[in-house]
Formats: sequence, structure tokens, C-alpha cells
Amino acid sequence: MEPTPRAIELAAVLTRALADIRQVVDSHLNFEPASTFRNFRIGLSDSTSVSILPSLIQNFSAQAPNATLNVLHTREAEVFELLKTKQIECAVLGNISLKSEHITTVQLSTHRMVCAGWNGNPLLDDLTQERYLSSPHLQISADGKADGAADIVLRGLGFKRRVVSTISHYLVAPWIIKGTPLITVFGDDFIFAISEETETKIMPPPFALPDVRLSMIYERNSETDAGHAWFRSLIIATTEVQRVLKEEAYKRRGIHNGLF
Repeated sequence: MEPTPRAIELAAVLTRALADIRQVVDSHLNFEPASTFRNFRIGLSDSTSVSILPSLIQNFSAQAPNATLNVLHTREAEVFELLKTKQIECAVLGNISLKSEHITTVQLSTHRMVCAGWNGNPLLDDLTQERYLSSPHLQISADGKADGAADIVLRGLGFKRRVVSTISHYLVAPWIIKGTPLITVFGDDFIFAISEETETKIMPPPFALPDVRLSMIYERNSETDAGHAWFRSLIIATTEVQRVLKEEAYKRRGIHNGLF
């Protein structure tokens, strides 16, 4: 028996296809960061970008010099669709409430909510609840519209703060506050990234606020992918770097972290 011309043509196509499949399978089972050319994709919010991205990129490029990392600005409402369509492989966000049998959520770290204002603001020397409520406020939210944790807590206490402006970018907040009586609230996960030139003063809020829980979210069917497992371990290691940087930032500011 001899193959027909059509069979010979199909054999060439199928051989190439099987070789491609074998290469993909091998790359997932036998992953080597130092030699991979793989592209990784992560979803981050503005605040998580500020806190983990510098260390993550540094470690990523050191361990996988030929690989590439794409970062997509992501909000909680978008995570399911972005994971499903493979636009991202995982996301790192704060206070995630997503629940699905197809999703794995790993808590990475916990951060305190702090108040921040310009260090020339005399009201900050003794920030009572009364002074807090009488001050103008800068609200920071992922979508630039939603109420923040402080608004929700105050509403439960029967109070309301006076929000002058709402923004979606955390790192610009200290520059907006500088030289003004504005006060803002955010998680302390990125205080090490706040420039001393902004003259920002950090202090505990005059009422109890919930902590910020930073979590990594990814599809459960990715757990057996060796490359994905390496990337997840890199993210987890980065949060430890973040913890050290935060402790050092507190010391530079003369604040004991446990004080809050």
C-alpha cells in the first residue's frame, strides 16, 4: 500500500501540528524560566501596581530574561471575563469578593488603612473624629466614582465626610494634598512609594476601618501549568519584598508599624 498524494499532503501538515502541540505541552510540563520566551499577563489595579510592580518586574526579568510581561489595568468586575478570554493569567487586587468553582483565590497580605495629609496641616497633630469630619477630603477609588471604606463605615455610624474630589490614581494623591487641608484614606501597602517631597504625614484614622486584603486570583485549571506555577511563586515572593519595604518606610517616618 502507498499513500495517496492527499495523504502525503496531510501527513506534512499533521506532522508540523503535532510537533507544535508537543512543544507547547513540553513547555508547560518542563518549564525553565531562564530559557523561556513565554509571554505572561497579569491584571493589577492602580494601588497594587504601585506596591508590587517595581519588585515584580525586577525579579521577573532577572529570572526569565527572554520572557515578556504584560500588565493590564484591572477592576474586580472585569476579572472573570479577562481570565476566561485569557487576556490575563492572574490578577492581584485588594478586598476581592469573587467566588466561583473555577477560580482560585490566594490571600497574599493584609494592610492597614491609614489617613494621610500634608504635614503642614495643624489639624493632623491631633486628628480627632470631629476634626476629621470637619476637614475636606480626597477620595480614591478604582473607578473614580464609588464610595470608599471610610464612607461606608461613617454611614454606619450616622456620619458623612465632605469629599471635595474623587480620583482613581493612588500615587498622585500625595501631590494633590500637598499644601492643602485635604485628607485622604488608603491602604498602607504602598507607603514606601510615597516621595518625601510630597511632605505627606501618615497617621491612624480616628475610627476603626477594615484592613485591605491583597489577593491573587487565577483560573483553577491553570494550577498544573509549570510556567504558571513559577509566575505565581514569583508574585508571592514579591509580597514579602513589599512587606520589608513597608516596614522600612514606617521606620523612616518614625512610626512603629504596630502602633496602628
